[in-house]
Amino acid sequence: MGPYEAEQKAKEKYEGCRLCYKVTSEEYFADQNEKNLEKMKEALEEVGVRLDVTDGTLSLSIYPNRYVRTRNRNAGRRKKVAWNEEKCKKGQWESYKYSDIVFMMQTMKDQEIADKIGMPIATYYRHKKAMKESRYYKSLDLNKLRDKEYLDGVSGNYGF
Repeated sequence: MGPYEAEQKAKEKYEGCRLCYKVTSEEYFADQNEKNLEKMKEALEEVGVRLDVTDGTLSLSIYPNRYVRTRNRNAGRRKKVAWNEEKCKKGQWESYKYSDIVFMMQTMKDQEIADKIGMPIATYYRHKKAMKESRYYKSLDLNKLRDKEYLDGVSGNYGF
């Protein structure tokens, strides 16, 4: 499973995740609770958790996209992006996609592709392995690998 599939699976895991409890507040903590509720809401909101207290009902819910992004931030090795320098020179900041690499694989060797996209060969092999394990690559029609429009149109065409 590639990194994009893992992230999507994590988002689906937290979709619709919500808790609701009936609570009472002790008089002793009333001032402190009132003063800190907004701070607590803001802090939780930043990490993708919504807190609400209405009519004695406390509810917590997770925003899957923000929560997964925050949870995974600064985790693991940074992904090296292979920028398409031809397009960058024209002012179009675009990275190479899986479709670009699959298309190049039909006529070029691995070392040539790595040189063209400006990526060390070991990094290229790691990215190529992730691509070959992806849902995108597994869904390709092997008879259409030289058709760039077809490759671009297949879903899951993420950045290489």
